Amino acid sequence: MIHSEKQGLKHLLKISLPYIIFSTLYTAAILVMEEYFGDHIYKISGQIGSVFGLAVAFFLGFRMNSAYDRWWEARKIFGELTNNTRSFVAKVYVYYGNSKNLTVSSQEDAKIKTSDLIDLNIAYIKQLKNEMHNNSKPIPNSTTSELFSKHKIQSEHKLSNELLIAITQNIENDFIRESRIEKADLMQHINRFYEVQGKAERIKNTPFLMIYSAFTKIIVSFYVLLIPLFIGDIDLGGEQSGFEFLAIPIMVVISTAFLTINKLANLYGEPFSENKTSVTIDEICKTIEGNCNEVKSKIYAS
Repeated sequence: MIHSEKQGLKHLLKISLPYIIFSTLYTAAILVMEEYFGDHIYKISGQIGSVFGLAVAFFLGFRMNSAYDRWWEARKIFGELTNNTRSFVAKVYVYYGNSKNLTVSSQEDAKIKTSDLIDLNIAYIKQLKNEMHNNSKPIPNSTTSELFSKHKIQSEHKLSNELLIAITQNIENDFIRESRIEKADLMQHINRFYEVQGKAERIKNTPFLMIYSAFTKIIVSFYVLLIPLFIGDIDLGGEQSGFEFLAIPIMVVISTAFLTINKLANLYGEPFSENKTSVTIDEICKTIEGNCNEVKSKIYAS
């Protein structure tokens, strides 16, 4: 995750460096050919380049905005997950704190039920994160295996759904008939978990317009290849002055800018991928897990 402008600059340079090298070599080769094989032998009208460049710029701007909207929607989804989880776990702690609302026989059993629900919720958060990273199966360990076995979670099925079903079944079985308000309140949070998961999967499973992406890449690449032909050399001080090669850094900046923007649009269009520009779902889920464990620590402290 990029936390500062300095880190952003370093990562931007890392992305742009291949384009800087390519643009420098390509434009230098074109200008050298022009100098040694005839002045302006292939220069295209600058007006054509201006119109074409403006069209490509608008095209890239629209693509970048679309990619950022997709990234921001993903960030809002996990922000909603954070809020819903914190509220859910807090209510579980409070509602299960009164054993009179439950079907259990003692307060100690209520504490065990509360701890199990929080563990299931933590497992759900971890599993949702893993599924966003294309890892549908959890890392096996004794704690996970024991939790899954206790609540009859079938690992061959979609685990995020299995965990939500287990949480729902526990809530349904734990509350007495007179505690309809508490049960209904917790069930609303379950519905929100399903909504959040559905929104996240919609972004994850819907590619960012791959044909549109390929078309953009072709148009930008074509324009970058034509930039030296649009600009040509700079006739300052005559043919022997050497100032003509000042056109190289100008063309490198223009080419690199267009290619980098297109690359950034591709990166932002995949908000759940594991790169520096993606939504930091690992950090978000780690924070959520920490909040859940804080509430869990209060169970036996009271």
